[in-house]
Amino acid sequence: MALAQALDESMDGNPKIFSESLRDSPERIIDFYEQAGLDYEHWSPGFNMHLGFYRRGMNPFDREAMLEQMNLEVAKTLDLDANGESMLIDLGCGMGSIARSVARYYSRSVIKGITLVPSQVRIASELNANENLADRIEILRGDYVRLAMADDSADGVWAVESACYAQGDDKEDLIREMARVLKTGGRFVVADCFIKCPEQELSPIVRRCYRTACDDWALVEMPAVESFVAALRRHGFRDIMVEDISWRVAPSLAHAPLAVLTFVSKKLFAGQTLNRHSLSNLRASLAALVLGLSRSSFSYCLISGTLAEA
Repeated sequence: MALAQALDESMDGNPKIFSESLRDSPERIIDFYEQAGLDYEHWSPGFNMHLGFYRRGMNPFDREAMLEQMNLEVAKTLDLDANGESMLIDLGCGMGSIARSVARYYSRSVIKGITLVPSQVRIASELNANENLADRIEILRGDYVRLAMADDSADGVWAVESACYAQGDDKEDLIREMARVLKTGGRFVVADCFIKCPEQELSPIVRRCYRTACDDWALVEMPAVESFVAALRRHGFRDIMVEDISWRVAPSLAHAPLAVLTFVSKKLFAGQTLNRHSLSNLRASLAALVLGLSRSSFSYCLISGTLAEA
């Protein structure tokens, strides 16, 4: 009852948690993930904070396997020398699940994970140590559009469901920083939900769900495919591949309703209340289902490319 009421209130356009002056504030993102970050353990025991990737032959009911497969897809798409040494950057690393998978895939890599959220630095570092990867993965608190790293220092970078937190529909501040830190010939991979038309052209219900997802996940706006690719080209990226993997992520997205129900039930049986950020996370997860069904307006894309010589 409480969850349904909260969902109804959100969809009916009740006042948002954050004022307009805080819409693009890093503090808003930090506040959300400090309060709701641990909820992701219910979604994934390995703290994968993203959707999964389904390949034929996989069990569509095994969510964790699909989440881990997304990590492997990122590693493969980086297309690095498996036997070579490499310095890699996870832009918006969350609890470090992708970094750990990539570190295992590229056994001679060193990875820097970047996050704004203090608790993610602590938890990710502990999880890295538990898997004997602390000497190869360093989790740093910082802003991925202002990295404390030298020019031309990275062989590869990735952002999985984190590029959406950069500024504008082209996310040019993030792309500019990727181009700065990557070596010539360095690779990037971005996996995220992309909008394919202006927000004002969405149907009323889809637009409401879009606003709910953005507001509740502490986003200003999702990246727009054409604007994003144009910004990549402006900053010297070539061989850009845009792969629509919406149907690949659909099986894991379909887990959202049951995951929401079981999470709420678990809290209720334990006599615990849901804080506002947990409710926001649940609302956004359900709103994302509507966006996933709006194939003409949204796509989940895996975008990759190479930094060309200046």
